[in-house]
Amino acid sequence: MKTTSRCAAFRMKLSEQLNLKNVYLQHVDKDVFVSSKCKCPTFYLCWRLFWALYHTSWLAGNLIVTSLDDDLSTAKWFIYLSNWVYLLLTVECVLELAVVVWEVYGRSNAYSGPHLPMLMKVMWLLYVMSVTGAVMVCIWYWTSVHKGREITAIRLNTHGVAALYILLNMVVTTIPLRVLHFVYPVIFGVVYTLFSAVYYSMDGTNQTGDGYIYSVLDWSRPDRTLALSSLSNFVFIPIVHIVLCAFNLGLDKLHQRFCRPAITHDQSLNSFDSEKQMMT
Repeated sequence: MKTTSRCAAFRMKLSEQLNLKNVYLQHVDKDVFVSSKCKCPTFYLCWRLFWALYHTSWLAGNLIVTSLDDDLSTAKWFIYLSNWVYLLLTVECVLELAVVVWEVYGRSNAYSGPHLPMLMKVMWLLYVMSVTGAVMVCIWYWTSVHKGREITAIRLNTHGVAALYILLNMVVTTIPLRVLHFVYPVIFGVVYTLFSAVYYSMDGTNQTGDGYIYSVLDWSRPDRTLALSSLSNFVFIPIVHIVLCAFNLGLDKLHQRFCRPAITHDQSLNSFDSEKQMMT
């Protein structure tokens, strides 16, 4: 009986997750965007402050090192996907810190109402794209791009620590991660693919003078590159995102089992229906 009830509950949750309404950035409880699982505001503020300073410092250091190296072009720093994702991650961390400070320690009544404020929607969008993007970059870099290159501190941070931070942050934060939100990192991946194609058509080169940004995105071999980029954007990104959603759900279950129940990600489901009830 327990197995049957668990299967029924799983099917119900899956059905809720796949509700097309949940592709939107709507939520009825803004507290999940400014809270930690341990429900300690001081700890969460310190957590957000530390990572905002950490990622900002590494981003600035990366740009400074690039500008001081005579063999590198600072402008070409912006052509790499890993730098796009790390810049996105850093902006999201800073924005999240600002939202937490404003909401918890500032004018919290500015965010009253049944609808999620636009600033939180932007933060949520950046969060979803950076979560899946950082893990994808980590996997993609170490399996297809690294190929025995020197492991520098910057490379290790951009392609390793960033992904580790994502996993640790999911343990702490209560920000929702929905299955259908995979569309946002997919769009991000498609945009970068189009950028690489346009960059190639303009005879752009990477920092070593090659006629491509990454060898796996060499548009002089269009059939191969189109096949690999399509596989990455439309298969691997959704798979990684769904795995991260499952990991997130598992963390919620562990928290509910061993700690006092607090805010859970399940509150994000069917949010439009809840909003209608609140407004009636």
